[in-house]
Formats: sequence, C-alpha cells, structure tokens
Amino acid sequence: MTKKYKIGHNYKDILSVSKELDQFVSWFSNGQSGIGNSGGIRGAKYLYLQTDMPCYLVMITRNISHRWHNPWEDIIDYSTGKIFYWGDAKFSIDKEHTDFKGNKHIMRVFNKVLENQLELIPPILHFSKTESGVVKFNGLCVLTDLDLTWFEDKGNPVKNYRCELTILDIDTVTIEWLHERVKCKSISDLKYTHSPNVWNQYLKGDIKRLDVWSKRILNKDEQIPPEKSKEAKILSELHNLSPTEFEIVVVELFRNLPNINHKIIRTQPTADGGLDFYGQFSIPYPVKYEIEFLGEAKKFGRNNAVQPKHVSRLVARLNRGQYGIFVTTSYYTKQTQKEVLEDGYPVRLFTGNDIVNILKELRLVENGSLKKSWLQSITDKMKNEKIK
Repeated sequence: MTKKYKIGHNYKDILSVSKELDQFVSWFSNGQSGIGNSGGIRGAKYLYLQTDMPCYLVMITRNISHRWHNPWEDIIDYSTGKIFYWGDAKFSIDKEHTDFKGNKHIMRVFNKVLENQLELIPPILHFSKTESGVVKFNGLCVLTDLDLTWFEDKGNPVKNYRCELTILDIDTVTIEWLHERVKCKSISDLKYTHSPNVWNQYLKGDIKRLDVWSKRILNKDEQIPPEKSKEAKILSELHNLSPTEFEIVVVELFRNLPNINHKIIRTQPTADGGLDFYGQFSIPYPVKYEIEFLGEAKKFGRNNAVQPKHVSRLVARLNRGQYGIFVTTSYYTKQTQKEVLEDGYPVRLFTGNDIVNILKELRLVENGSLKKSWLQSITDKMKNEKIK
C-alpha cells in the first residue's frame, strides 16, 4: 500500500507506543534519514547532496487559531489558501531568535526564495496536533513571505519569525516522493523524482494555490470572544469609551496597519452625515491604484447585534467605485451578513474579534488590557480637537 498524506485526514503519531502502527515519524524515516521526534519545525537531510538546505520540512502546530482570534497562535485559513506559522523562538536570556534550529531552517529557505533559487527550496508539509497521539495533515506548502516581529510566549514579548505559507492545490502527498528526494545525489536529480505537478509548476515560478469555498456566514461565537475571557475584557474597555474616543481608536488602528498604504480622516461630529471616517486605500506601484472608502464605527454591547438597517445606511452613502467599512465591538446577524454577500455590497464587516486581533497585531494590549499610554494619547487627541 502506498503511504500518503491527504488534506484533512488524521494520522497516528504513536512512535513511542508502536513503530509499526505509527503513521508520522516512522513513515518519514527511510532507515537513514527522517524528521526526528521533537520540535515544531523538523528538517530531513539529504543523504548525498552536499547542502545546508533541508530536503523537506515538516511543520507542526499545537495551538491553532482562526482569522477572528489570537494572532499569536498559528492560523490556518483555507479560504485564502494560507497558513501563518510562528518560528520556534522562545523566551530566553541566552538565545536570540536566530539561534533556534527551526528558525535557522526558515531563514535559509527564505534566502533562497529571495534569490529565486527555487531548485533547492524544500517542500513543506504542515500538520496540526488535534489530540494526543493524532496529527492532521493540512497541506503541501511553500514559504511565500517572512516577517520578523514580536509574539507572546507565556506573557513575555519575544522577537520571532512569522511565516506566510501558501498551500498548494493538491490534496495528497506520497511518502515515496519524499524518500526519493532524500536519495538524490545532485540538483538535476531532483527534477526526476515523482514530484507532483503543482510542485513542478512552483519550480517554474507558477504557484497554484489551494482555493477553498469557505463558510462565509459566521455565527455569534465566531465573531466575539467568550464571556469573561481576556479578549472580552478588552472589548468591554472599548465599549466604555465615549463614541468620539471609539471613533478615534478605530481611525488610529487603520492608520497603523502594516503593509497598507492609505489616507484616513475622521469626520467632524457636527457634519458627518452619519459617517465616522473616510479615505483612500492605495495599491502600490506598479499597479498604483487608489480605492476610496467610507466608514462607520459603532459601539454595540456583546448581546446587541448589528442589524441590516445599520449597514444599509452605510451602503446608501456609497458612490460608484467606493468601498464601505463597518466596525463594531459586537457581531452581525446572519441576515446582515447574508444581505451584504448576496447583494454584492462592497462592504467589509469588522467584528469584535477582528478589532481585538488588530489591537494585538499592533501590540496595543498590555497585561490583558488596552495599553494605557496609547489610550491616553487618544484622550489627548480628543482634547486638542475640542480646543481647535
């Protein structure tokens, strides 16, 4: 029987119990090379090819998050064909982020990506630990971007790599292909292994990304954090702000989002026509295209959902080619989401979880609360506006 991994399927990770029944470490091993039995990032070595690049990488996630939850955990997003994976740096007095074995693998691979030397790029197989003794295969991936940023390790800020992995459009990977790669004696030999077509296309510079139609209507629990959680406390702090303070908070968040070129202006309360901010998103050169947007920022309690009538007011103000942004501390009813989707309104709905996510990404959360110095800057802005 051909040993293979299929997306979404579970496999036994029980080497310590039974080598014969184990479907993880034992499968990767060909008697001479394998992935080892520890670490979140494991690299297999070539037997004959002289290089410091791994033959293939296996990445394991133990704490999985979603787009609407904790950005300091790994994120698997099939709707975009992306996995956001943290390197293996941990809080340490003696070590830098570059001293960890997994991060060394990541950096070597990304350097080859930047140099466009794709022939030596290792395929990446991503698994998640669903329960003790079980792993789930999430796909064959390639490293498409790498950021050096901060994440939280047991309450401590740690500098670490964050990988953007693109899941390739293939549902099955055979162990035979990986074992063949291990035995290659030259770079040219790599071309003659039983490589999947999507891998051969990648080596030519063409990434065929997994395209999954995801559930787009979210329920309440997917839009706001659980009651009494740290994230719920943050939303409560936002809800306790004045309407003007909350508008300033939202505008400042969008102003500070990384990797986005935009201008954003908060409207004056006396003549805003119901709008709270407006501006332009700019797609950088060589496309260089600007998209105008209008936005509303409304505080709602966690049990007070945004209804269709609230969003329809924003939609009514949009002119041809404009984009709408609606931000709330709460959640949207199914009917509200359905109307936006089915009618094709160019409106992005930001939920309570989205706002918490952005606050964490921008490191504006400190000890489970909004950063006091940042909140004070919001108060100061409001005072200056009143003086003017």
